[in-house]
Amino acid sequence: MRKIELKRNEQEKYEIIKELVDHKGNKNRASKKLGISRRQIDRLIIKYKEKKQI
Repeated sequence: MRKIELKRNEQEKYEIIKELVDHKGNKNRASKKLGISRRQIDRLIIKYKEKKQI
């Protein structure tokens, strides 16, 4: 398995999306915390789930 280095803001984004998916979190709260739209949260969740399956 390859080790991937993430920038600090990318790591924070990853952790928030991971928590959101794993624990059925609040998408609106996550979008405000990251300063991005709810639609972008949905896109990140899709990407996270795709990568998780690999």
